[in-house]
Amino acid sequence: MNQNLYYLTQEYEKFTDECKGDSVPEFVENFIYGSMEYNDVNLPKLTEEMSKQAQNKEPEEFKRAFDEMLLYLRDRFVALDPYKKYWPLHYREGVSAFVAMIDGLVVQYFSGLYSVDDLKERTPLFAAIILNGFNGVNEKKYSALSSD
Repeated sequence: MNQNLYYLTQEYEKFTDECKGDSVPEFVENFIYGSMEYNDVNLPKLTEEMSKQAQNKEPEEFKRAFDEMLLYLRDRFVALDPYKKYWPLHYREGVSAFVAMIDGLVVQYFSGLYSVDDLKERTPLFAAIILNGFNGVNEKKYSALSSD
């Protein structure tokens, strides 16, 4: 893994560990708040790595780093949700969908659609929308779930 990806992975794990919350809803709200800062602070490194991806340079390294971050976050959700109320967050696919939603908010922040104050004001709403979506999915209906 290159130095940027290693740094970004370590920072993401640190951010995940430091993100407060004794329940999934608390954690998700704080994760949304913190994601804006994580992405803002790390924007130069993230931009450099995304540029490499656009040029198909080191795709396996990026994939491995991203997967490592997903699984790290998944482990945090599993610890916070022992009764699987938010069962999709116990699987790679659910965490991947969660991260995609958060990244979408980050893009909207960087595009100027939302200011920091707008996001702070709306974060409880975004967290509720995301979690209600995960809560309403029937686990037994899907067979394409990862086992790692």
